Amino acid sequence: MAEDFGSPNASVIGERSLAGGSSWVAAFLCFLILLTTLGNFLLILLIFTQRSLRNTSNYFLVSLFMSDLMVGVVVMPPAMLNQLYGRWVLEGEFCSVWHSFDVMCCSASILNLCVISLDRYLLIISPLKYKLRMTSCRAVGLIFATWTVAALASFLPIKMGWHELEFEIRPLNSTTHVEGDQCRLLVSLPYALIASCLTFFLPSMAISFTYCRILLAARKQAVQVASLTTTMASTSDEPLQQVRRRDGAGGDLPWVRAGGAAGSTPADPTATPVGFTLLALSLEG
Repeated sequence: MAEDFGSPNASVIGERSLAGGSSWVAAFLCFLILLTTLGNFLLILLIFTQRSLRNTSNYFLVSLFMSDLMVGVVVMPPAMLNQLYGRWVLEGEFCSVWHSFDVMCCSASILNLCVISLDRYLLIISPLKYKLRMTSCRAVGLIFATWTVAALASFLPIKMGWHELEFEIRPLNSTTHVEGDQCRLLVSLPYALIASCLTFFLPSMAISFTYCRILLAARKQAVQVASLTTTMASTSDEPLQQVRRRDGAGGDLPWVRAGGAAGSTPADPTATPVGFTLLALSLEG
């Protein structure tokens, strides 16, 4: 039962030997926890300390880093202890809280990725109107909505026991099943389907749709830029061709008239009709 979690034998860590674990496994898990925590913390600190990085798009990155940081701080250490000792060694009341944080952080990460893809989509599709559409208030509102949905999909159902089969005849705090001092979260099929659709399948579909549209828009813009570059290149070549045709016909060039008026000679001797004549005679000889 849940009361067994609060016994002295279950609350003191280290009274039993590690079940199927070893020192190198513990060191590796500790390294992963440290890497996850330190990496996300440094990324958040970088965005807050660098003025050039404090823009609307990076608000969503901070929210994503925060969810991953909470995974490294709250979720991974109890999971490591549970893996090493083969049983739940913490307080029994923390079992449901740990499961709630686990579901919330994973859901928040996926929802943050969905919001980031939407932000990138708006930036690529309409870059000139992006700052008018994605203001700081709207960005904060999207982040708040993301964490609200993640919390409602985790803490509320687990604390109320809605994830259990026949939850209406169970106590409200009966959120876990105890099997040999194990902290297990067993969910019903309706809860699994609803939670998965809200926090995984729908966001994944939205991410796929937005990035496909971003790819198509990027290809379209690349074609437009290439076409514009070709048009500008052909347009810039037309005056030079007209000048060459006029020069070959014996007409005076603008810079020749200007040079003659100033009493100077052109740098290229073949840039005048006389130069072309001398060049033709030398070729014939």
